[in-house]
Amino acid sequence: MNTKLITMVMLVCTFVSCGKRNNEYEHLKAQNDSLRMSKEKLQEEVDGYFSAMNQIEQNIEKIKSTENTITILPAGQDMDDDTRTKINEDLSYINEMLQANKNELEKLKSKLKKSAFKSSELEQSIERLTKMLEEESFKVVFLTEKLAEKDSLINQLGSTVDKLGKDVDELSNDNKSKQEKIKEMDVSIHTAWYVFGTRKELKDQKIVTSDGLFSPQRVLQQDFNKNYFVRIDARNTKSIPLYSTRAKILTNHPKSSYTLEKDNGNFVLLIVDTNEFWSVSKYLVIEVD
Repeated sequence: MNTKLITMVMLVCTFVSCGKRNNEYEHLKAQNDSLRMSKEKLQEEVDGYFSAMNQIEQNIEKIKSTENTITILPAGQDMDDDTRTKINEDLSYINEMLQANKNELEKLKSKLKKSAFKSSELEQSIERLTKMLEEESFKVVFLTEKLAEKDSLINQLGSTVDKLGKDVDELSNDNKSKQEKIKEMDVSIHTAWYVFGTRKELKDQKIVTSDGLFSPQRVLQQDFNKNYFVRIDARNTKSIPLYSTRAKILTNHPKSSYTLEKDNGNFVLLIVDTNEFWSVSKYLVIEVD
């Protein structure tokens, strides 16, 4: 009996001991699994931080590379439309990249602040990237201001050129108007009129008048028909054919400035000195048969 009892007691002890060990094992296993999962989650979180920062660094390099391709010519040099369009597109792209990366860094800061994971090295890296983005932002602002200054100067130059163009047009029009007036005056100064006809014809046109039978005739006194005269350029008219065998000049003209010559039996007035001939009167009246 004693032997059986002892054996049973030993078996019970063994069973209890095994149960305790199993419980401890399960508990330790659960703890280990929890730690492993926490570690994996933490590792995933850390990997996410560094992946995001690596991407931001790559984006910053792209921004720098794009900035290096932007060349804004000095104010005195022309910039074609294609170059201007490319610069504006590059600046727009850089601004979008900068804003996107700034937003991403803000998310990382907020996430790190709420996380149980603390790393001074990670925080320093985020601050370094923040400063790098700020530096690139300053560069973009500088390029944008430089382009704006050039545009402003171009607009000012354009306004100046337009004003000068208007001034030139006004001067040109004014000069043209003066030239036309000078031409008109020149034509007027050198314009002369002549007429020849019988005494009756001249009287009918009131070119020649007489107050009475024995009164001397008067020439070009008043109300004579100007349309009956032939208009000429006094400088270029050197001879006037009269188509008559008799001719008498009724207006005053210096004798030395002309001669009356015959051509095929008819008289022709030859003007020897045009300036002198027309110096007394711009009207020439000749009586013919």
